[in-house]
Amino acid sequence: MTLTEALYSYTVNDLKQRRVHLPNGSGLNRKADLVAAISGHLLSDALATTVAQLTDLERNAVAEAVHNWQGWFDGVGFKAKYGSVPKSFTRSSYGYYSRREEPSPPSPLEILFYNRHVPPDLAERLAALVPPPAPLVIATLGDDQLPETIARGAEDDHVRLRRADTEPRVRQELPALLRLVAQGKLAVGAKTGLPSAAAIGRIEALLLDGDWYSAEDDEEAPRYAGGSIRPIRPFAWPLLLQAGGLAKIDGSKLALTPRGKKALSQPLHEVVAHLFERWQSKGPPDELRRVDLIKGQTAKGVKLSPPLDRRQVIEDALRACCPVGQWMAVDDLFRLMKAEHHRFEVAGNPWKLYFVDANYGSLGYDGGDAFEILEARYTLVYLFEYLATLGLIDVAYTLPYDARPDFGGRWGVDEFSFLSRYDGLSYVRLNDLGAYCLDLSETYSPRLPERPALLRVESDLSLTQLRPSDPAEQLQLEQIANAESPERWRLNADEILTQGANPEDRERIRDFVQTALEGDLPPELDEWLASLEERATALVDGGTARLIQCRDAALAAMLSSDPATAAHCHRAGDRLLCVPEKKLTAFRKGLARLDFVLPELKP
Repeated sequence: MTLTEALYSYTVNDLKQRRVHLPNGSGLNRKADLVAAISGHLLSDALATTVAQLTDLERNAVAEAVHNWQGWFDGVGFKAKYGSVPKSFTRSSYGYYSRREEPSPPSPLEILFYNRHVPPDLAERLAALVPPPAPLVIATLGDDQLPETIARGAEDDHVRLRRADTEPRVRQELPALLRLVAQGKLAVGAKTGLPSAAAIGRIEALLLDGDWYSAEDDEEAPRYAGGSIRPIRPFAWPLLLQAGGLAKIDGSKLALTPRGKKALSQPLHEVVAHLFERWQSKGPPDELRRVDLIKGQTAKGVKLSPPLDRRQVIEDALRACCPVGQWMAVDDLFRLMKAEHHRFEVAGNPWKLYFVDANYGSLGYDGGDAFEILEARYTLVYLFEYLATLGLIDVAYTLPYDARPDFGGRWGVDEFSFLSRYDGLSYVRLNDLGAYCLDLSETYSPRLPERPALLRVESDLSLTQLRPSDPAEQLQLEQIANAESPERWRLNADEILTQGANPEDRERIRDFVQTALEGDLPPELDEWLASLEERATALVDGGTARLIQCRDAALAAMLSSDPATAAHCHRAGDRLLCVPEKKLTAFRKGLARLDFVLPELKP
């Protein structure tokens, strides 16, 4: 609406409350006169006088609206950037003061905004008088500036800040998980694809340093904590593999797909980038389902938005707000998301969502659709459970107990010490792998930590273990060697031969042995592995075939040499011909030209 149309949409009483801002408006009472006077004042050079009367905070409100927010005033974004909101926006739509607000003098802001919007013709004039606002600048931390402790709880107690660099983790974990799937050891729901308790235990045992929280952390929960804080990473991995098409449900277990088998020999950053892209567009389930205390998510009429839309907003926020290699407080990321309009709707009808009781605890009563409850919790799940698991962001975190008290004061939550198991996420850092996956970098160079050798080859080709193995190394070692003692291993020729039938697996086994050994590969071991490779490649499966028995040797000789049939069969004995299954039809046609027929094989 234009300014005039906006003014006519208001009542005479509304307009009278605004005439105080006009130099000669006290005698105006008719609606047409009030509209003409206000619009004439604002669309003339007199507007500069009104702007000059604004406080700094009010001038910033105008600047944000006309330069950044298409004329609208966003209270949540404005408060995130400036810390408070002009009092004009805390009044009710009828102009009365809120019971919580002390009366304040009328502000010129009241004749510039109409239902929190500046009409386009007025916005154009204001944009020339008010310069664009400065962007919100957030301080980030270098690698050595991350604090060791952080304040938590009402008592301001300081708790240890745990840190995890995720790139090295995913480099070891992803190939190991794919091999675990190949062994058929991960049971999942036949319809849901969710990992079983046994599968979660196997995955956690394989992860470098386990899950974000240990079983002991879970046992430390206050009596009415709000639920378990585990699992996180072991829950995410099977879903990521399925969404990426690397694994599929086979009965009650996961099995590798052809793409999954190929991934074992692909560069890791390409596999991770593929998993991230597929999760963005196809990953089930909705991450909000992992916030157990928000009930009603499957209720009829709740109108949850597509997770794809929410994920894209967060991806854009990370790309725009997080400098690569710098730690950023999660609360500062949330400030930027609010201030820079990286916002998304979670539920079209938040009244259907609730805490504890659908009638009393509805999120629609007290602004449950505000950023802190739905958008923030969804973002925490997305970051902590999926992006950190994939190795795109490094994380620093605490236990979730009393970490985010922003849900306090709502009905039924007095005894909860956290709203989600992800509330302890405190800092994030977009790493090089994340920059590559977010298209912020065209190339990726892995940062491989220097580690001492794992194995030493003895004169009898046995292996001595030189240091404790991580879970991924242990799995690889157990697949190709037998333990003779806690520090002594013997390579298993039968297992290596079985796995070595696949060229990619042969290369993987050799690469593992070479990288795990102290020094170069000894010639004796190199020759031993080469002999196994020769045996593994000595035979090739030519596919299925049909064995045809002829009446006599002369007929077999004739059919194996006649141009009509010779190209489709091989001599397999005096009276036997071998016909590949794929050439059986052509062989029958050749027989017909020679006036022979091959009876159909009876089941």
